[in-house]
Order: sequence, then structure tokens, then C-alpha cells
Amino acid sequence: MDIKAKVLSGLRWTISARFAAQLFNWVVTIIVIRLLNPEDYGILAMATIFVAFLMALNTLGLDTSLVQKKDLTETERARIFGVAILVNLFFYFGLFFSAPFIASFFDEQQLIAIIRVLSLSFLIDIFLILPLANLDREIAFKHRSIVEFITTVFTGLSVLAFAYHGFGVWSLVYGTLILHTTKTIGLNFIAPSWCKPDFSFTGLKQHFFFGGFVSLERGLLRIYTESDKFICGRMMGADLLGYFSVASHLASLPIQKLAGLIQSIAFPAFSKAKQITDKTGTYFLQANQVACVITFPVFFGISCVAPEMTIILLGDKWELVILPLQILALVMPFRALGNIITPLLWGIGKPKVSATNLVIAATIMPIAFVTGAHWGLVGLSLSWVFVFPIIYFIFLTRACPLIDIKVTDCLKTMTGPVIASVFMYLSVIYLNQFAFGSSGEILHLVQLIGIGVIAYSSVMMLFFKNDLLKTYHTLKG
Repeated sequence: MDIKAKVLSGLRWTISARFAAQLFNWVVTIIVIRLLNPEDYGILAMATIFVAFLMALNTLGLDTSLVQKKDLTETERARIFGVAILVNLFFYFGLFFSAPFIASFFDEQQLIAIIRVLSLSFLIDIFLILPLANLDREIAFKHRSIVEFITTVFTGLSVLAFAYHGFGVWSLVYGTLILHTTKTIGLNFIAPSWCKPDFSFTGLKQHFFFGGFVSLERGLLRIYTESDKFICGRMMGADLLGYFSVASHLASLPIQKLAGLIQSIAFPAFSKAKQITDKTGTYFLQANQVACVITFPVFFGISCVAPEMTIILLGDKWELVILPLQILALVMPFRALGNIITPLLWGIGKPKVSATNLVIAATIMPIAFVTGAHWGLVGLSLSWVFVFPIIYFIFLTRACPLIDIKVTDCLKTMTGPVIASVFMYLSVIYLNQFAFGSSGEILHLVQLIGIGVIAYSSVMMLFFKNDLLKTYHTLKG
């Protein structure tokens, strides 16, 4: 099976499994949010800032060598595994002993126990690294998708049970551990890849060089995407951070799944394409086309129905989520498109370019967040909308020449979906006044969604039918 066939097969399996998992996850997430309080999500966000940052670095980027290097020896594999064990142990103990200082910084003493429990994820993930890399290397998405679906369902049910029985923020903490444990067990079952670790660093210089850029990029990515929560928690406290965290979570739910899909498929695909073909640019444009056709209507749709959706799904106590959700959803298509550039640069062996991109973003975005936070949650949210599209365009101008395509080629894939989505947005806003029922009724929300679907589909079919056909043929293979 050639690259395109394997990628498309993986894409179909991954989309199917993740779509089913996504539907289930949405339902569980909404129920859990209704059961918990804003402060619960704010406290978890404070802890997750540090845990997630170190989790992004827990292999020092060497897992990419396990995927990308064509002739990986067993000795190299064992030594990379040894490095990963040492790093994860170091991070675990580092978080364990620094937890009191983090709690003092945010003035939330609950964080001590929460961070120490969450840090157990590093010990669990030691056993996840090899099977995950093995599946990615072989572009074996079918079995991985099944495991991830089972993991999502089991974790969701567990969190729901804990929340229902009054565990509060600990429902989310225990859910995180269950997620890591279930995924690790499942992947080891379908792709047993154990080897005896070798704690020698000899012969890993090249791996450290490549992995260093990847690891740096992952850290910088966490800084620019999560520093908004860090700043919000420090300047506004756990309660308002809870509202912002939930708004960000709801706005990014589709992108979280899409990002995982892109990362799991695009990186090994671009890596293989680099080795045996010169069609990397074509693959990139196809991925960009699919992402544009899907993400712009989805996220613009979330934005324009956010008031109705929030009240119906979450209840009145989450009303402060509405404005941040409306604003943040507008920038999510650009973040989704940015997630395609990252694995592209990894796959073609250009981590230095990718890391430089992230240096730019990690420098500019926190400044924007600090500035915007002076105007509360709305100002913090607007900093994303005003600044990140510029960051994305910088990413694009640096990546396109490396795969022999023009920036205008990428922008052309955006034109139709953007125009259709803007028309959809305006149609929903205008026709809202004529819809039956009040904004707090499900029938009213369903009508608005129907208006949006009809408006977007009509414009795409009438004026940009070729974009739809290209997307269909790409997915069909």
C-alpha cells in the first residue's frame, strides 16, 4: 500500500473513531461542566499549566526519532527509551517537590495535592512511548483509533461518575490518570514494544540535535497556547480562570480532536513522503483544503450560536462563558491550520524552522495576553483574535518555500470557506430575530443551526463547488 492509500485509510479510520468518541466526549463534558463549579475548572487549569508543559517535553523530542529515522537500530531504540525513563522520573520528582511553591504563587493550597497526583502521569507514560512510536512509524492508525475510542469512553464514564458523587475538581484529576493508564495498557496490548532500556547516551548526538528542536518547539507551543491561562489565573483568580478555561475548552473541543488527528497522521505521512516522493507540497495543500472546508463553518457556527448553546447546555451559572466563547471560536480555524504546519516541518526534517516560528509566537502572544487581560476575560479573548492570524501568516510564509508552493496557493484554499462562513454568520445573526421560540429553547437553537448549514452549503455549492469536490476526492482517495 502506497503512502497516499495508507494515509487515507488511516484518515478514514481515525475520523470515524474520533467522531464517535467526540460525540460521546461532548455529551460527557457538558454533563460534567453542569455538575462542577467554575472554581473547580480554574484550579485544575492552574495545575495543568505546569503538568502539561513538562508532559510536552517528557521525551526530549526523541520520540520523533523513533518515528522518522529510517534505519533505527535496537541499540538506539533502547537508549532513547532509557533517556525517556530518566526524564520522566526527573519531571515527576520535580513537580512533587515544587508543588508547594506553585500553590503559593496562585494562592491556592489545594494545588499541592492535585499537582502531586497529576504528576503520576509521568510514571505511567514511560510505558506508552515505545508502542505509540511503533504505531506511528507504521502508520497503523486503525488499531490506535480503536484504543483511543475505548480510552475516551472509559475515561468519560469515570469522570462522570466521580462528578456525580461530589468529588469536585478531583473528578477531573482522577480522570486524567485514568486516561493515561487506559491508553497505555491498550496500546501495549495491541503493539507490545518493550525493550530493555539502555542508559548510555553514546550514539545519540544526532537524535538529541533533532529532538532538541522538536522539544523546544513543543515547549514554546505550550507557552504561547497556555500562557493565557497562566496570566488569567495570576491576575484574575481561580473563579474567572474557570470561566475562561471552560470557554477555551468548548471552543477548542473540535480542534483538540482535529489536532490529534493531524499530528498522528500528518507527521508520519510527511516523513514518508520526504523519503520516497516529491509530492509533499501537494499533500500539504490537500490537508489545508480539507481543514478549511471543515473548520471555518464549524467554529464560526459555534461563535454565532454561543449565547443559545451556552444557556441550553450549561445553564445560567455559566453565563460568563458566552462572550469569551464567541470570541475564541473565531480564531480556532487559524489554530487548526497552524497545526498542519507543525507536523509538516517535522516530517521534512526542518525542526529549526518550526522552533523559530514558535519563538516568535511565544514572544508575541504572552505580551498580547498581559495587555488584553487588563480588560478582563473579553480583552484576554480578543488578544487571540487580533494577534494570532498574523502569527499564522508568518508561519505560512516561512513554510511554503520549503515545499515549493506559494503562500497564495494556501490562501486560495481558504477563500471559499471563509466567504461562505462569513455569509453563514451574518445570516444566522440576522435571521435570529425571526426564529421561533426564545434563545433558551432547544427548538430555537436547532433553527439557528439549520440556517447556518443551509447558508454555508448554498454558498459553497453555488460559488465554490470545486473546493467541495477536491475535499471529497481527497478524503475518498
